[in-house]
Amino acid sequence: MLEREIYHYYQLYVDKRLRIGDYDGFRAHGHYYIVVPLQNRSMQSLQDMQYMITYLNERGVNDIPQWIPNQKGKWTSSVEGNDVLLFQLPRFEKNERNTIGSQLGEFHRAGEQIPISNQESLRYNEWVPLWSSRLDQLKERYEETRRAGVNNEFDYLFVDSFPYYEGLTENAIQYIVDYEWDRKSKEEGSYTITHERFHPNTWIPVKKEDNLYSKMPLFWVIDHPVRDVAEYIRFLVTQKATGEEISTFLSDYTKEKPLTRGGWRLLYGRLLYPSTYLDTVESYFISNRSQLRKDSTNRLNYVLSVEENQESFMKNFFNISAIPMEHVNIEPVGWLTKA
Repeated sequence: MLEREIYHYYQLYVDKRLRIGDYDGFRAHGHYYIVVPLQNRSMQSLQDMQYMITYLNERGVNDIPQWIPNQKGKWTSSVEGNDVLLFQLPRFEKNERNTIGSQLGEFHRAGEQIPISNQESLRYNEWVPLWSSRLDQLKERYEETRRAGVNNEFDYLFVDSFPYYEGLTENAIQYIVDYEWDRKSKEEGSYTITHERFHPNTWIPVKKEDNLYSKMPLFWVIDHPVRDVAEYIRFLVTQKATGEEISTFLSDYTKEKPLTRGGWRLLYGRLLYPSTYLDTVESYFISNRSQLRKDSTNRLNYVLSVEENQESFMKNFFNISAIPMEHVNIEPVGWLTKA
């Protein structure tokens, strides 16, 4: 059982088990801990994570959970049959924090210019090859599904929707290619510590009503800061947030971390890229369990149901974002400007 194994590996007496965010957790000796499955994380990714935690700690970021080694000095332990990582949540001295947009801006400022040493977590300047590779793989799946015939609900949804999202992805790729060509390798903005997919549950909510979050170090990658900005906006759009809510988030963020001219252009390109759709379709194809495939099918239904919101947002992006048009020269995608 968890209590016995936690004591065996960490010498911690569990006095209460509970759910913390998306993770199993417990209270021991007045502190709160979360147990995170190792899953398929490589040793290099764990080394990268510790490197980034140390870098942010040195830059004064004190709301990151502390990764706890076990009594043998190892960073992973076997608990209830699974290899896990153990994190201790930080204590918060303040009762109030800034908005999530402001905190994200502060986080990005702290992670700027982290020295890179062949890290597995590097995504900076890799969008075009990554996006192109993902699209090519799904094109093959699309052709295979068409040839084999539609056998279930997912097949129907995928075959019916893929041509639209293929075009959207190609638009996004071309937009970034054009941006890279225009800047002629001149660097604009900076890289920083970001997240694979940033959304409200990426951080551990300690006290949501007071905007208290613990900055969970899982799934951190090094990339341009607009990666997180775009993914959070994308989440807001899929949740049918108002233009005002999106505008407020952007305003809060840019007060802490202003976007450069190039940053605004990259944000627009990133928002064109249909990452939620691609993530959902890929999750179906890599799943070998019927329940997971059913979950992906339900998720795809939802993604398609809110596509109208996404398209409407992109058409109104310039008004909602309050982009400084006199400073930023963005050429909108043609079909989005049509009524």
